[in-house]
Amino acid sequence: RVHLALAAQRQVLDGAGIEYVLPRGAFYFFPKSPVPDERVFVDALLQERVLAVPGRGFGLPGYFRLAFCVDGAVIRNSADGFKRAVEKVKGGN
Repeated sequence: RVHLALAAQRQVLDGAGIEYVLPRGAFYFFPKSPVPDERVFVDALLQERVLAVPGRGFGLPGYFRLAFCVDGAVIRNSADGFKRAVEKVKGGN
């Protein structure tokens, strides 16, 4: 499914004359949202100052996109924010 989406995206960009570089060692991934509508979880993460993007914009509803191109300390320091966001969307707070 991802390969088909990638092929379609390449076709669209090529057809529009847009230059791009395909990632070889991707620095992003798509974790599954703890709730069906990932936008709700992304909003909760943003309130915790954690940047994520809804996966539906990438053809992956129910997932969200994270990049790990920041310092490891920044990622580690986001752990509490993730926990609070999960609790919030699951009704814990």
